[in-house]
Amino acid sequence: MTVLGAVTDDGDSFYCWTEENLTRFHGIRLLEALTDKFGEELVVFLDRAGYFYARDLWEHVSGERETETVGDSSVSCVRGDDLEVWYFPSKLPELNAVEGYWDQLQEWFKYRLMPDLSTLKDYIPRGLSAIDEPNIWPYLTGKDSS
Repeated sequence: MTVLGAVTDDGDSFYCWTEENLTRFHGIRLLEALTDKFGEELVVFLDRAGYFYARDLWEHVSGERETETVGDSSVSCVRGDDLEVWYFPSKLPELNAVEGYWDQLQEWFKYRLMPDLSTLKDYIPRGLSAIDEPNIWPYLTGKDSS
């Protein structure tokens, strides 16, 4: 099972999961689902996992395969009419607020036995509802929001 998730600056969250190995098509579907859930004019921050960091996804967002780069080759941002995708720097998960969420979910599952896939599917929504959404402002601004 693979779970993809998002959290907004208001603390709203969104999750979807699949039994498949993730591909760029799952990344595109996540962006479509976020647009459906949260509306137009979104700015999405993603890590550089292959299913997010792909030319097909960039073309879906902007209508082009060209992107804004840092230096000679590192894509930093893809802009469309109503959607922008920004990428976290490589190998810096501490900048990604959702990583703290996954840590909480992993801790919640730590001592639970999942004898089969059906049980796991039943437990995922329970685990997600038991964890706290992270405050993303410190991640985005580098400052404490209090």
